[in-house]
This record gives sequence, structure tokens and C-alpha cells, in this order.
Amino acid sequence: MVAGFTMLLKKLADILQWISDLFIAVFVALFDLVKDAFSWVFEQMLEIVIDALEGIDVSGISATGGWGELPGEVLNILALLGVAQAVSIIVASIGIRLILQLIPFTRLGS
Repeated sequence: MVAGFTMLLKKLADILQWISDLFIAVFVALFDLVKDAFSWVFEQMLEIVIDALEGIDVSGISATGGWGELPGEVLNILALLGVAQAVSIIVASIGIRLILQLIPFTRLGS
């Protein structure tokens, strides 16, 4: 009779362990499902952004712009004044500012 009672307690403990393992497995599966759902939504938003950027026509934009049409003397004066370095510093600072806008709690000065 004691052996039967011990066997019954062992079966009960095994069933409780199985339920515990099942609960953990379901929790992990639901966590993976939610994580995958957020990843899917983020991926779809990025695909929309990629499609929108691919739709922009940039064939009319040239890297040199109108600088090549200026006379040599004007280009020489602009180079002596450091306009190229100033423009590159300004463009870099605007780019850094835009990137910093993406970080939360760094919008104190803007």
C-alpha cells in the first residue's frame, strides 16, 4: 500500500512537472510570437520607406552642381576663402543634428 501511495505521488509530481514545462514552453512561444510580430511590423515599415526612396527621381541632381560653370578666377577666390571646407562642415553638422534627433532625450537644444 505504501508503494502504491508512493507511485501515485510520483505520478502526480510528474504530471505537475509536465504542466510546469508546458506553461514555460507556451510562455516562451508567446514571447517569440510577440517579438516576431513587432519585427514583422518594423520590417514592413522599412520596406515602405525603401519603396518610397526608390521612387524618388534623383537623375537631375549632379554632384558638381553649378560649380563647374563658374569662371576659374571665381573658383580660385572661393577656394582661397575656404568655401568648400565651410560647406562640408555645415553639411556634416546638419547631418549630425538630424541623427541626434533620432536619439531620445537629446532634443534639449532644438
